[in-house]
Amino acid sequence: MQPGNDAMEQLLSRLEAHRNQGGGVALICCTFRQFHHCEALHGLALAEELIEAGQRCLLEHSPEGTSLVRTGPAELALVIPLTSGHADELTALAERLSNRCTVAPTTGTGDMPLLLTVAMGAARLDAGNPASCSTLLTQARLAMHQACCRRGSQWVLATPRLPQQADRFYRQQAELMLALQQGRFTAHLQPIVDLRQRRTLGFEGLARWITADGRVLGPQHFLNQAEQAGQTAALDLQVMAASLEAAAALAGARPTDQPLLISMNISAQLIENDCRRRELLKLIDDRRPPDGIQLQLELVEDALDEAETGLDDLLRQLAERHVLIAIDDFGTGYSSLSRLHDLAINAIKVDRSFVQRINAAHRSSNQLLDTLVAIGHDLGITLTAEGVETEQQRSWLLDHGIEQGQGFLFSEPLSLEAAIASLGATS
Repeated sequence: MQPGNDAMEQLLSRLEAHRNQGGGVALICCTFRQFHHCEALHGLALAEELIEAGQRCLLEHSPEGTSLVRTGPAELALVIPLTSGHADELTALAERLSNRCTVAPTTGTGDMPLLLTVAMGAARLDAGNPASCSTLLTQARLAMHQACCRRGSQWVLATPRLPQQADRFYRQQAELMLALQQGRFTAHLQPIVDLRQRRTLGFEGLARWITADGRVLGPQHFLNQAEQAGQTAALDLQVMAASLEAAAALAGARPTDQPLLISMNISAQLIENDCRRRELLKLIDDRRPPDGIQLQLELVEDALDEAETGLDDLLRQLAERHVLIAIDDFGTGYSSLSRLHDLAINAIKVDRSFVQRINAAHRSSNQLLDTLVAIGHDLGITLTAEGVETEQQRSWLLDHGIEQGQGFLFSEPLSLEAAIASLGATS
């Protein structure tokens, strides 16, 4: 049976009953990730069997005196009497339940195993704590939703600050969505330079949020929220539109006849979404840059594996439009080096973490950089070092075969007007 409207009242009543006995009480809210998947594929009967198996597993591995309430189609709540005042008592229990509730056989005629993958939020109310049971319920449910943001069976232990943190994160996501709707994201342009001559070869368009009061916010203020909200593709497209608009103005400011590179980032969320891929291609077609501008798109290394669907076809269509492809933050992900052979990759952006450790005491970073240089040269791929901040780093990179770079040694990300002025200054 699925729960009635009084499930939460029943849960609060049980919490109050435990609390009135004078001891501590814990609440673990659980959601079974595969319930709706199972229901859609195999029907409600099997999904209900999954919930029943989850109930048995949770109660089997819970302390004596634990009671269980079903609070939603895929959700259960455990009310647990605490037997000690130790903070790690609830932690150990949540860990045990997460590890034990994994899979169960069906009890019916089918042979479909039941995946009990569970996300849990745990909260405790010690004896003498004046907080209400409804506060405990809020904390446990918020912790459960945090666990849902992670992969597989996970648990999160609530803290007193969790409601405030969750409220702040919700408000930030709402502000982000409104900013996307209002077109408040733009591109600031960081020069990509010839390390030897210090000549500007192009710019990377980096996302910036222009707030309603005129503040300019960097990605540390919004990128995590965009990822959690599934909006990095929309963010990519908005920043790309701004970068393409800037390209037309930059083309006229070039001090030489050499092509000027305009490089932009795209996320795995964009690559794996067919509709967003079409939007990307249409954007490039509609805002085709003028002569003298070479477009380049940067993919984070892990996107090579995470966004398999549609990637090869997208790269082919971009190549037809003469768009170069770079792997961003190379060396930090887990993609196979064979992917560099298989895909039409034109450039590697060496992650700043390697550059910042140049000549560190252990020297292993230098060896890794030399390996990346050898790979790039063997494949005929251009290498650009990110995060160049010192003359020592610039000299080392040149001595070891890396000719291009970007970083605060040369310039911070610039507004379009400042980028145009910088081209005149370096002519």
